[in-house]
Amino acid sequence: MFKKIRILPALVIGILLCATVQPLRAQQLIVYPGDVTNNGVVNNVDFLYLGLGYNFIGPPRDPGNGNPQSFTPQLANPWPLILPNGTNMAHADCNGDGIVNYFYDAFPVYVNYGERRTDIPVVEDVFTRGTEGIDPSLRFNASAVPTNLNPGSAFSMPLEFGTAALPVEDLYGLSFSVLFDSSFVNTATASFDFSPISWANPDNDRVYMYRSIDEHRIDVAWTRTDHNQRSGHGVIGSADFIIIIDIIGYHEFSIIIDSVKMLDKFGNETLVAGDTVLINVSPAALSSEQEPQAQLRMQVQPNPAKDRLWISQESPIETLILWDALGQPVQRWHPNTNQTEVLLPQLPAGLYLLESRSKQGRSYQKIQIQP
Repeated sequence: MFKKIRILPALVIGILLCATVQPLRAQQLIVYPGDVTNNGVVNNVDFLYLGLGYNFIGPPRDPGNGNPQSFTPQLANPWPLILPNGTNMAHADCNGDGIVNYFYDAFPVYVNYGERRTDIPVVEDVFTRGTEGIDPSLRFNASAVPTNLNPGSAFSMPLEFGTAALPVEDLYGLSFSVLFDSSFVNTATASFDFSPISWANPDNDRVYMYRSIDEHRIDVAWTRTDHNQRSGHGVIGSADFIIIIDIIGYHEFSIIIDSVKMLDKFGNETLVAGDTVLINVSPAALSSEQEPQAQLRMQVQPNPAKDRLWISQESPIETLILWDALGQPVQRWHPNTNQTEVLLPQLPAGLYLLESRSKQGRSYQKIQIQP
């Protein structure tokens, strides 16, 4: 039913044979951490290929390369495995520890996002737009949005993939971009959540990331990690946005899903139709629930932190969410009080984002977690 773009199917053998193949003895490779596809640029397609190599193992890199996560040339021994695009799987081992996994290999994709090699011509990723009514569609369910939003209003839209008439077949990884007018939405306040159970995520064997590229665009990537693809249709996640507060007059603006790429577990691509939704903003005065921005100031101590945080704000905190650097929630609390102390789970050291949700809105604080 759907058009699938076959990507070097013979190379799938490299994945299926896994660790039974004897180690290669060949000239060392040059790896740029984050550039999993080895095309010279780091983007959300690299995150999809990270999912294709997930949990595979191979020879670690020489620690003499310097910072193993920086976007610099790193010498690496070739792995006995090949990704579907023909790239050696050593490129998926972004931190060089000999195993492809989430935080330590996905983090270089995030921090090096948009980096481009200057020593070789960059091979740009090709995004072929699907046809509505022929290919499965990725779309926002705008029916969840109020008819007219006020400046400063927060709103959420379910993200739906496929329909009963055109379901999705063999989903393993999905990447896309969300585009909008920065006069109405600030990319820094937008967030995506794929953590709830869905037909695409019945078992929590998935990871995802999203990243603000500029004031008009956010890139998103989602991939399974267990080498099992899924078929179905319906909600796979949600997106939250906040209307900019200083908008005057009636306005209508678009939120667009573009540059969609879907892969199955063998790296074959299925065409997907994007989406455009129209959001209406009215000039109504801010409600009492939207005004008190001062009450949303959150105090967090200590910062940097090791094992616990003390949080306070004037408005009662309904929910606290700790997000990692790739935009995934790692812990939730429901204090329902103005002041609370929370114990931190065991997490890798690094930068995290603490979000506070209350009836008055949301507040954010960057948190540095130490070992």
